[in-house]
Amino acid sequence: MSNNIRQDIDTIEIPPQLHLRSQMGIRQAKAEQEEAKHRVIRWSRRKTVVALVLAFILITTTIFNTQVIAAIQKALQYFPGTGMVIEEEVPQERYGLEKPVTTQIDGGTVVITGMLVDEKMTYITMSGTNSKRVQSIKIINEQGIEFSLESSGGTWTSDKWARDYWYQGKLDIKGHVQVIIGENPGTVIPLTLTKAETFNSYQDMGETSTANGVTITAIANRVGERARISLVSQHSKEFRISDYDGMYGVHEDKKLNMKDETGKVYELEHYMGLSSPASEFYFDLSGNDVKTYSLTIPEINVTYDDTAKISFNIPSQVGIPVVDNKTFEIAGFPVKITKLERVENNRLRVYADLNYNENSSKALHNFKINASHMAKLDERTMSLEYLEFDIEPGNKVVKLTISDPEVVIRGSWKFELPVSKYFNQ
Repeated sequence: MSNNIRQDIDTIEIPPQLHLRSQMGIRQAKAEQEEAKHRVIRWSRRKTVVALVLAFILITTTIFNTQVIAAIQKALQYFPGTGMVIEEEVPQERYGLEKPVTTQIDGGTVVITGMLVDEKMTYITMSGTNSKRVQSIKIINEQGIEFSLESSGGTWTSDKWARDYWYQGKLDIKGHVQVIIGENPGTVIPLTLTKAETFNSYQDMGETSTANGVTITAIANRVGERARISLVSQHSKEFRISDYDGMYGVHEDKKLNMKDETGKVYELEHYMGLSSPASEFYFDLSGNDVKTYSLTIPEINVTYDDTAKISFNIPSQVGIPVVDNKTFEIAGFPVKITKLERVENNRLRVYADLNYNENSSKALHNFKINASHMAKLDERTMSLEYLEFDIEPGNKVVKLTISDPEVVIRGSWKFELPVSKYFNQ
């Protein structure tokens, strides 16, 4: 299996007015693995900033370590389907959607997966399967007042799509509301918004497990005949989690998995969404004989916010590798450039040794450069072997900025989820 991937990195400027009492980040996650699985994903670029920023508000306001977070004792509010945990000293009155709402439309399905309403904004996430993509929606509140929301970003494949809808400012929306999709007269979807519950700690939100400096909380509940598991985390501000589940992660044999006490394995699914990592999973509940489900996360993939710069002389002849042995450090990991090869007149291949260790608690396995490039990964370890990219004719020196180092953090994180506590009717 040759993992040759083209990747383009876009820099998106975040408007200063977009904040939700939380630090907001924005990244396109796992483009290489998405393409490797032959999924064609297109991003609507006109107004994607708002959607992508909001979808990544994953507890970034007080991400230090478990001891520091415990000492701060801020109030927590979690909003299912949006990937948001809001943390503040004095909690606002906010409203959300406790469970997703599914509607059949034109032979397909549309799912309103999450919603958040407060004094500053209204935010809705939605996905669909075999249905027309929805660009705009209307909301009618309990008083019959109608509000219009436009989609601020989206992603889609041939049969699935996900969008979110955002309104900056206060809307009088709570209790029983209606979402209208389409025109003349459109499809009416009734929703019930409930006041957000406030928690004193992550442990109060769900079962919590810590390994190698990362604390993960599994928020479990029942949605119809299915179980829903939502993952939120606490960790260093130096990195962000790119992948929990292994679906687009590093190693296929290290996927997040769910079993019951008999050893039966349950298939986990999730709705397509804009946020990364995928953090909300569903599985079909078994019969009444099951007492406990066990969730295990063997490893996670994280991306550090760090950069390094390096330059080297371009080999003069095509097809003759040149030993280099330059070294640099990124995110605390040493990297050696072992050799350079001019594979074409205008194309250079850079081989790297990332000192990948299969037995260490943390291992660097990939990074990006400031140019469109192809990456070749080791078939077994999925660690970077070389990068290949275009060079300008006549250039004798290449200067690269290395960024977004990707690191495997190994656990495991384990959660025992009693049926009587989380999944009873």
